[in-house]
Amino acid sequence: MRLSEGVEWGVHCAALLAAVPPPHTLSAASLAEYHGVSAPYLSKHLQALVRGGVLESVSGPKGGFRLTRPPAEVTMLDVVEAIDGREPAFVCTEIRRRGPARTS
Repeated sequence: MRLSEGVEWGVHCAALLAAVPPPHTLSAASLAEYHGVSAPYLSKHLQALVRGGVLESVSGPKGGFRLTRPPAEVTMLDVVEAIDGREPAFVCTEIRRRGPARTS
């Protein structure tokens, strides 16, 4: 299985945000600059992490992003599902039920 670039970016941002003590935040611009990536593209993925419940967005002059729960409670699967969706990685087509050696 190949994970998207957005998942990689999301994992790195979540890991960095895990080191930020509450109630502090990091802006999308700061996260993009730290990682050397496009701020608009990263913002899209940060918003997906917000919709997925991994991050929360704080508005205002000292606003930015932070984890919604303690770092130990955020999993890689949380980030993957927030960015790439909850669709299964594959769908079993039950090939064992076809052909001459099929089972019932």
